[in-house]
Amino acid sequence: MSSCGTSSPTAPSKESLPVITVNGVVIEEQALANELQYHEGSQFEQVIQQAGQALVVRQLLIGEAQKQGFDITGDNEENAVQQLLAQAVKYDDPTAETCLRYFEQNREKFTTMPLMEVDHILLAAAKDDIEGRDAAKHNAEVIITQLKQEKANGEPSTFAALAKEYSACPSKETGGSLGQISKGQTVPEFERQLMNMPEGIGEKGLESRYGFHVVNISRKIDGKPLEYDMVSDKVRGYLVHRASHLAIQAYIQSLVEVADIQGVEVKFSDENVFI
Repeated sequence: MSSCGTSSPTAPSKESLPVITVNGVVIEEQALANELQYHEGSQFEQVIQQAGQALVVRQLLIGEAQKQGFDITGDNEENAVQQLLAQAVKYDDPTAETCLRYFEQNREKFTTMPLMEVDHILLAAAKDDIEGRDAAKHNAEVIITQLKQEKANGEPSTFAALAKEYSACPSKETGGSLGQISKGQTVPEFERQLMNMPEGIGEKGLESRYGFHVVNISRKIDGKPLEYDMVSDKVRGYLVHRASHLAIQAYIQSLVEVADIQGVEVKFSDENVFI
């Protein structure tokens, strides 16, 4: 999907960036501006919060590493943070029984990758172009209605011709064909919707960072269940990662609770700890 292109984010003005301090240490404005590129959100304030939080967490860890006597000079900051976490964060490894129980309770997660043959028409619109997004969504609905009427009337499909005329993806030269697609081959927001679709023309346009996609799944092969002995290492690895993640989050939360943080609110969830 990356070949279909996207727009570059507008550089923030200096006036729009908050002054962030952590225990009296000021986060450099340029560091915050640079960090913004690694975060996404529908609102600029949300992106600033995420970027600011990432830098706050890092500064807290660097400050704590320095307190504990780790060398943070020069290029040693990253190593010092890892040493701090190895020393301060403790968690229990999952037992064999815990791993098997997790597998039994989550069998739907352990299957072979689904495979599908997909055609699409990309009606492009930048993420921040509200009018363009509305127009792309409307045009997707019009095209879908036409394609469904053709099928209902037993008429030949004009999908390839419509892709050639309207799609902003290079796949328009091959009738909109994306070939065979499995997990991890498209952008996440598109993939999540695609994997839940049945065969045929999608009922609505699928929205992604690039615009709206009219999608036809000509063939879909669902994933097949895997036996425990085939995924036991994966299950254990996931549970170890989850345990360490939660332990790190709890440790960082303890640092946040006693820190003087100005300019940004630190919000915790399972997926927003930036290290």
